[in-house]
Amino acid sequence: MKCFSKMGRAAKRGFTLVELMVVVAILATLVGLGAIGVAKTLRGAETAKRSSFAQTVNSAIAAYKNETGEYPIPEGRSANNNNVIAFGTVNNNNAQEGNAEVLMLLLGRDTNGKRDTSKRAYITDSSMLYVCEGKRVTKLDEALAKGSISGRAMIGFPVTMAKTGNKKYKSMSKARAFAPIKITYDFDLDDCQVSIPGDGSFSEVIKLN
Repeated sequence: MKCFSKMGRAAKRGFTLVELMVVVAILATLVGLGAIGVAKTLRGAETAKRSSFAQTVNSAIAAYKNETGEYPIPEGRSANNNNVIAFGTVNNNNAQEGNAEVLMLLLGRDTNGKRDTSKRAYITDSSMLYVCEGKRVTKLDEALAKGSISGRAMIGFPVTMAKTGNKKYKSMSKARAFAPIKITYDFDLDDCQVSIPGDGSFSEVIKLN
């Protein structure tokens, strides 16, 4: 009878503080691992979306050149000494050259961003694109509805940057940033390349916060 009485008291005693802390620690670890997995999945989806659109722009440029006989380059712009011209480049998180005018030609709009019925739209969907002027990012469709877009404005995507151990860019860990579409023409090779900075390309994005 004594034995059963002790067992009954132990059953009523419940969990100790240490046991509860162990359970909480295990749950916190599982939640943390799940959050990391979700974050990686979301960043992977962002990267896939950017890469897919880069291919779309590349195809649109090829179609434009095939139909018009020349690349979509704004008037008054010419290649440098290396016979190469690039739009949408970033240096030390400062915009060097916007790509708005190039994208406007592919979207069938004038340099102010207004619809030009005399131009064919080689990219019919602009809902994925954002425009960045300084450090202010707006959906391209909303910017077009409000008025003109500067030819020096960047067009691209907001991104969530991954952690980095690099001291120079450590402050950008987990920061929101803007990845511009980079369009590079090489006239010697008669070639065009469209690229978008990857998740860890801190020197090629514009920090937003």
